[in-house]
Amino acid sequence: MDKKDQLSIFHLYRKDGTSIFLHPLSDKELLLKLGDSTVITGKYGHEPRVESFTMFKNDLYRLIESAVKSWISDTRFIPHFVLSAALFLVIYLLAALIIRDPIPMVDELLLALGGSIGMFFYLSKRDQNSEKASKKRLSLRLIIDRIVFVEDPFVKELEEILHYNESIDSKSLVESILGEDEKGFRHGSSEDFMQLISYMDNYFTEKPYGKKIKRIEKLGIAKTSKWAEENKVDLSLFAIYRKLKKRIPLS
Repeated sequence: MDKKDQLSIFHLYRKDGTSIFLHPLSDKELLLKLGDSTVITGKYGHEPRVESFTMFKNDLYRLIESAVKSWISDTRFIPHFVLSAALFLVIYLLAALIIRDPIPMVDELLLALGGSIGMFFYLSKRDQNSEKASKKRLSLRLIIDRIVFVEDPFVKELEEILHYNESIDSKSLVESILGEDEKGFRHGSSEDFMQLISYMDNYFTEKPYGKKIKRIEKLGIAKTSKWAEENKVDLSLFAIYRKLKKRIPLS
């Protein structure tokens, strides 16, 4: 099986029992490219609660719905636009012949514009419920339903690190982030490392991180601590991200 058809989802338990799911399926383009040959494996350290799985699956279903809507809208935009523009001209010409008013064009334009906009939204809504869209939704949902979660020593190791990070104060955590960490990882394949790092790359480029996260070393301990506190930065998870980028598996 081609490696590009294999994806992993990583589940981490926080110390307070809440769940973190790290995955690439927020990317609509990638989600829409999933096919029958795609195999998605979920990996956890400590087995998540059933409700965590259910909530996560529902989140993925919502992502599928949004991705399919965008996909259908993009593929059918030009036909919809052409039909709506044609209707605009027809309504405008008919209204210009029928309506006699002291201010020419205004009523005709309003009628034509309203009709063309109505047509565009009608066609869009119809296509969202089309057989093509329904088949795409179903195929993607079946892929999600096939996801199997298994216990994984690498994720368990990550959870242990995460819990430790959550147990120390922010200043000590910032010091560990900015300092040198000589310890590597006991578990984890190169594929796990590359996938997890890519997921975290996307996670830590969103707000409140943005560009500042790339020059964190220049901020120093005091400024980093203040910035993290003001923006509610997830330093415990970020520390793992930094460790992953600095180190490779020992085995």
